[in-house]
Amino acid sequence: MQIDLRLLRQAQALAEYRSFTRAAEALNIAQPSLSRGIKELEARVGLPLFERLRSGHQPTDFGRVFLEHASGLLAGYDDLERDVAQTKGLGTVEMTVGFGAYAAEVLAPSFAPSFVAEHPSVRLRVRMEDPTSMARLLRSRSIDVAVCESSVMADDEAIEMIDTLDPIPGHVIVRAGHPLARIEGANIADILGYPFAQVVMLPARVLKPILAARSDSPMPTFPAIECPSFSLAARIVASTDAFTFASLGMVRAELDAGRVVPLIQADWMHAKWCVARLRKRIVSPPMLDMAKALRQAHREALDAETELRARWCR
Repeated sequence: MQIDLRLLRQAQALAEYRSFTRAAEALNIAQPSLSRGIKELEARVGLPLFERLRSGHQPTDFGRVFLEHASGLLAGYDDLERDVAQTKGLGTVEMTVGFGAYAAEVLAPSFAPSFVAEHPSVRLRVRMEDPTSMARLLRSRSIDVAVCESSVMADDEAIEMIDTLDPIPGHVIVRAGHPLARIEGANIADILGYPFAQVVMLPARVLKPILAARSDSPMPTFPAIECPSFSLAARIVASTDAFTFASLGMVRAELDAGRVVPLIQADWMHAKWCVARLRKRIVSPPMLDMAKALRQAHREALDAETELRARWCR
């Protein structure tokens, strides 16, 4: 059976829009051409792919299975076409990198301008995403590279870690003058009585020691303030008794202004990031250069952290 990719795209559009009129408009073709294309595809397959219902044209049971395989073929072809163009250096290339919230705060400001300066023909998109959604975004080709907590990627066979980045120490950060800042030897159990300004769900490897510290408390969890960005979390911490987790570099301006102080540091408090991609994608030169630029941004962040720890963690 020979299948024309053009016909697969037409079927994919009809499945999405449920209407020959809207699908034809989306494809920028005449409706009769789309009707002929669907009939031709069904004739080649030898089975009906769509049925007409009151809600519109919907895939048959076999049509849904067929279109699932077709989507994979089309995505693979698009990958191949784009990756070949990237490798040959043809035209403008678009690449999307997804960062976890903390990785975005630490690495993106240095990485993005450096990478774009070296690759003026690449249109770079930076997205901040929940680390638990990164594998799904890589599979759907919504992002090309992910930079996030490595433990959420470790057991996914479809994902390849291009690089693992050395841990960046994290700290419990509170406002200057926080009640616990005046107590020597404050520990994680003490701070969990205060609200946690949370940006993303903590990875399991970090959450376990936190919950263990609460094991003797009647409360199964601790109070939290969910924030859409770290900058908001930092402002909340600087003006309330809430706390957050951060590297010192993430709160450098607040430290220098005397608004916040590091309170607690433990071995398990660290960022453990990886640079990951979908395993079956071609590793193009821009992707390799992206990983290189991320490593450089990470080295700069580590150097800055060493300097700050010498000043604030005596």
